[in-house]
Amino acid sequence: MDYLLEQVNDQIDVLAVWDAEWNTYTNAYFIQEDAGLTVVDSCKEGHLEFLRHSLNKIGKTADDVKLMLVTHGHEDHVGGAPLFTKARKVIHGDETLPAESFISGELLDRGTIGDYEYTRVGYHSPGSVIFFHRPTRTLFTGDFLCFFGDPLSDGGLVSKGEDLRQAWIEFLQCGGVAKVDLPVFLNGLRMMKEYDPDVMCTGHGGVLVGDLDVFLEELITIGDADK
Repeated sequence: MDYLLEQVNDQIDVLAVWDAEWNTYTNAYFIQEDAGLTVVDSCKEGHLEFLRHSLNKIGKTADDVKLMLVTHGHEDHVGGAPLFTKARKVIHGDETLPAESFISGELLDRGTIGDYEYTRVGYHSPGSVIFFHRPTRTLFTGDFLCFFGDPLSDGGLVSKGEDLRQAWIEFLQCGGVAKVDLPVFLNGLRMMKEYDPDVMCTGHGGVLVGDLDVFLEELITIGDADK
């Protein structure tokens, strides 16, 4: 197993752990803020050593993490939660977690927490949430829209990712999202577009930078034609 750690922008670093069992990169994000470090998602329980190594590389420890934002409750997004004993950990109330996870289901369908706006988009799981970091105009999408099982872009982990965008366009054109799920999915895409992000940080694989309004509008147009 291997991992990548790259800077997304001046405040955000992405950890992408290669999971050979699932044949995908699984991502977590570290955001440096005045109040301390924020983590968005935390990979699997078996990835704790990569979380520790990555924090060390950016000059931090798990105790520096004061807030953990969870996009949804699947094992590859909450597994690292026990590492962050000093953090407030939050998730949407519609997600099911064991009580010993110490993750609070306090998030509503829409709201604000610190420098983040959030919206429940559903589709991937009942309480899937996207988070928008206002200072850097970065959108964290979890697995609502991600690149599970895809190779990294030719441009690298953090890039415009034209090849990844095209792969998603073709996936949608070929019926990759079931018709019964399209209304919820399209509604989520419209919510994403409302934020007008500059960066899209996904739950798996590539981080996309630039022209996201064009990409999202193309997906919406394809989906609307297929309804």
